[in-house]
Amino acid sequence: MKRNRFKVRTMIIAGLIGCSCLFTASGMADEHRRGKGWFAHERNHNSLFRKAGDKGNETAGEIAAWLLAAANITLAMSLCIKGIQRVAPLVPTAKKSLTDFNRFQKKQLMPVHYYLNPAVMGIVLWHWLTSCCKSTALPEWGFLLMVVLMTLGILLKFKLCPKSLRKSVYQLHTQPLFFMSTIAILAIGHAIVD
Repeated sequence: MKRNRFKVRTMIIAGLIGCSCLFTASGMADEHRRGKGWFAHERNHNSLFRKAGDKGNETAGEIAAWLLAAANITLAMSLCIKGIQRVAPLVPTAKKSLTDFNRFQKKQLMPVHYYLNPAVMGIVLWHWLTSCCKSTALPEWGFLLMVVLMTLGILLKFKLCPKSLRKSVYQLHTQPLFFMSTIAILAIGHAIVD
């Protein structure tokens, strides 16, 4: 019973954080809204690797987004399966089938997660270096959170952290709220930039 209350509270907090990010982010782009629609603004990009007026490297951003989705599809499926099992009134055989499928897909797809995410970080870094935008800092915050998540994952995978910290690092790395917040901040930030 206490566990369900904790989950409900966590989802409410996640929703509040998402809504506050949306309203805060739109306010951060205020300098670009003069005389235009709420989210409309002129491009105000700046970077070390681009000329003024250049739109940035959108192709690298799209490649990074698709590769991040591919690298983390196993986690999304696992979260959906666990959510369905908790919420939906399923017969025991259906629950067992979902559990077996979840184990199978994790076993087959987790190596993709382990090795593709760090590789994608190079593309994300290139995209960030060639597409900085002054209208909002949310993509940079999302980038920072993504680096933290990936660093924690690398520490776990290669056992680079002390045993005493491993459980805490694992809990933080696998926290759905942390993952969903990172995705929400990246999505909202990019919606404002675009």
